[in-house]
Amino acid sequence: MPPKKSAANVALGLAARSLRMERGLAQEAFAARAGMDRSNYGAIERGEFNVSLDTIVKIAAALEISAAALLETARL
Repeated sequence: MPPKKSAANVALGLAARSLRMERGLAQEAFAARAGMDRSNYGAIERGEFNVSLDTIVKIAAALEISAAALLETARL
C-alpha cells in the first residue's frame, strides 16, 4: 500500500501545476526547464514526493518566481 500523501506535499504539487499551466508549459517541457526528470516532476505535482528545499528552489526558478512565492501560492 502506498504511503498517504501529506497535505503539504499535495498543496505544493497543486500550486506548482497551476503555475506551470498558467505559463502554458507542458509537464515534460517544464521538467526539462527545471533540470528534472518528467516522471519525478509528475510525482511532485501529484503530491507523492516529500521534496527538498533544493527542489522547491529549482521549481520556483523554472517558474521565474521566488521559493517564497511558490510556498505562498501553496498556502504553506
